Amino acid sequence: MKFNFILTLVASAILFSCAGNPTDRNGLSLEKRKKVFMELRLAEKKAGREALKSFPKPGTDGGGGMEFRKQLRDLQVLYWQEVLDSNDVATNLGDSIFTEGIKGKWAQEMRQQEKKMRSTKSKSDNRAKGNKEKRKDRKKR
Repeated sequence: MKFNFILTLVASAILFSCAGNPTDRNGLSLEKRKKVFMELRLAEKKAGREALKSFPKPGTDGGGGMEFRKQLRDLQVLYWQEVLDSNDVATNLGDSIFTEGIKGKWAQEMRQQEKKMRSTKSKSDNRAKGNKEKRKDRKKR
């Protein structure tokens, strides 16, 4: 009994040590999947904006709700395919990457990083602005 348990542990250790990088899925690194996810989100938003331009009142009578949904779906498929092609990602992986990004809250993570970067940039801009003003004051004296 103990021998079978030990054998199973050894086999599992060997299997997991050969598995490679645990963040890789379907041959794509975590960073690549996050990049593709963000581009897919932008593609969805772009499709929504364009469909709304064509049918600005889809929820009203005669507003073209059915046509809006069809155009929205067609544009989403088109733009997703462009993103997947430009990143050399198989078409069938788009949904799984998007789902993984939603579950992993990657969009929120990216927004927080962007917010930090903006606040860091504004602080450095303010410092530069302050230094510029100090130089002007020195010249006036």
